Amino acid sequence: MSVISGLSKADFKTASDGLLELSEERLRSIMRTEPITDVYHVEQTPFARGKFASVRKIRHLVSGEEYAAKFIRKRRRAADSSREIQHEVAVLALCAGCTRVVRLHEVYETRSEVAIVLELCAGGELQRLLDEEERLSEGAARRALRHVLEGLAHLHARRIAHLDLKPQNLLLTGGGEELLICDFGISRAIQSGAHVREILGTRDYVAPEILSYEPLSLAADMWSVGVLAYVLVSGYSPFAGETKQETYLNIAQCQLSFPRDLFRGVSQRAMQFIRDTLVVDPKGRLTVEECLEHPWLKDDADIPRAIVGLGFDTAASDADSDETQENGVHGLNGNGVNGHNGMNGHSNGTNGTNGTHGGLWENGVHGVNGNGVNGQNGMNGHSNGTNGTNGTHDEEKERPVSPAEERAPPLKHAHARDPAPPFPDAPSTPKVSRKSLPSPPSVLALCKKFQPDYEKPAARSCSCGACCAPAPAPAPAPAPAPCARLRLPPARSAQDRALIC
Repeated sequence: MSVISGLSKADFKTASDGLLELSEERLRSIMRTEPITDVYHVEQTPFARGKFASVRKIRHLVSGEEYAAKFIRKRRRAADSSREIQHEVAVLALCAGCTRVVRLHEVYETRSEVAIVLELCAGGELQRLLDEEERLSEGAARRALRHVLEGLAHLHARRIAHLDLKPQNLLLTGGGEELLICDFGISRAIQSGAHVREILGTRDYVAPEILSYEPLSLAADMWSVGVLAYVLVSGYSPFAGETKQETYLNIAQCQLSFPRDLFRGVSQRAMQFIRDTLVVDPKGRLTVEECLEHPWLKDDADIPRAIVGLGFDTAASDADSDETQENGVHGLNGNGVNGHNGMNGHSNGTNGTNGTHGGLWENGVHGVNGNGVNGQNGMNGHSNGTNGTNGTHDEEKERPVSPAEERAPPLKHAHARDPAPPFPDAPSTPKVSRKSLPSPPSVLALCKKFQPDYEKPAARSCSCGACCAPAPAPAPAPAPAPCARLRLPPARSAQDRALIC
């Protein structure tokens, strides 16, 4: 029997900073002080690692049952973090009866760290599935979001805000049928009348009111649910920018768009659900109960028995979608074998638009990652056009771009590890997943990026001698070298202009 089975609501107290506390007597009854290796065999290699914590698989020496043990250091940045660890234990104990929250088994404490023994979810993080499949089918995304919202309903009923919902903190059971919420290291108890202000969360999923340093609320989780829904059905982050400041500004202004190539086959109900949760005003967002009653999630049609992925090459259109397929084999890659205007900016055909080999990255929906022959225009090989049509095939025609797509910030893939850490106050949280650029920028590209526009004349040269006639001189002078005219570059579009927070 678990050591937390005897706890009641009266044993929990909420401090003014939103941390749950347990009495000393209860803590002594929960925290075991003998070495964990006396009871469990602990694998040396962790299968998950954060900045101040690591997760290892352990096996009970008598029963043989396997668990996951989260080892957390008690000192972070030369400060004692015992209260934060005890808060996480208290939240897990408070949610002991919820089947959508990872179950706490027992806790071990040493002088330097605390080991929280949790049930083992053999399916791993939902992020792993996204890394393999890039996105989920709409039915699988609905099933996953249902489970997340059912766990959130249990938390919100107890006035607990998770504040770090993302695929890395959602665990799958062995067969992928169930989804469980984990990692409550930065969660907070929300009291009526108490105003707790902290910068907490992960960059792409954080709510705008947190960036504005407004009081924490349960509605912050609902914003994260909207971002999660966007990521699950598209594989891309809705607000990611080239820099942290750009991302924060996109969030604060709710720069939301649904590019046709990413959302082909996604129903209008799904997009409306995302719009209803990604509302800047916290009071205007759907609550967890309203989300569960939303027509998109309440409908049982086409929901699979397990949460399985669906790659872009096999995506099927939804009956509620008003988008039509293009001329590709599955309507996803535009013009067939040449892979022009591909869904992810990949050239899937034999002759990709942006290079001589189909395996090269194409410039894609927002002109990112142009690594082909002509992908040299801009930082990191970004193309200057919206659709990345800087390839060697001049006969290719551009796809018409809607005004919403022109205004949309460049989307980032929701996977591939980000070298920059999340918010500093989320020590035990895995780093946010974003698409990494395939190669570092050249020195010339860096110079161009940080040079003011008025100092950026682009020298052009040609061999014809007709297009670059020298300007007439008032007095005789030596003949200038051919093609010496300097031309100012065209004004950059809103999409290419860096956003400054």
